[in-house]
Amino acid sequence: MQYKALVFDFFGVLSSEVAPAWFQDHVAGTDLGALKDSYVSPADKGMVSAEKLFDQLSGLSGVPAAKIPEQWLGLVRINAELLSFIRESLAGKYKLGILTNVVSAFFREALLRHPLINAFDAIVVSSEIGHAKPEPEAYTAILKALAVKPHEALMIDDNPENVAGAKAAGMGGILFTSTEQLRRDLRRNSAPGQLSLTP
Repeated sequence: MQYKALVFDFFGVLSSEVAPAWFQDHVAGTDLGALKDSYVSPADKGMVSAEKLFDQLSGLSGVPAAKIPEQWLGLVRINAELLSFIRESLAGKYKLGILTNVVSAFFREALLRHPLINAFDAIVVSSEIGHAKPEPEAYTAILKALAVKPHEALMIDDNPENVAGAKAAGMGGILFTSTEQLRRDLRRNSAPGQLSLTP
């Protein structure tokens, strides 16, 4: 397949996960699925502001709301190996995008502290468009931002539901587990000569 664009998830791919790690540290008896559905997902879709989200999490955890954003930011760990691979082997060969489910204010601050924007051609944040993966509108937004057709783009995500959503939208999809696994999968998903990688 001759892909023209690669679209990366942020948390769990380009960065460590943040909300699940915070919940495990600060909320007793954490049911990550239930907490995500009740608190994080509405914020991801822009239905709840960052301030409201952190107020809710403060009531849940007892941590002062003003301290939670800094705690979240402290949990961001950029995948340096993957970022190097993107810059050295993928930039210039593909259009590169980020499609992330996250509350905007927190994510934009994280990008200021971890400047990797220059490696990507487009970034779409779910809370800024009112739609989150795996909703089809989220994929449509990044495809429009990259000016490519669905079959020309490949989604790289650590969540099987989001990979399935990308495929349902007409894109290719790779379930991310590691940078080395991604190298192998990209070789298999690329047309001959499209991707030149060192072993």
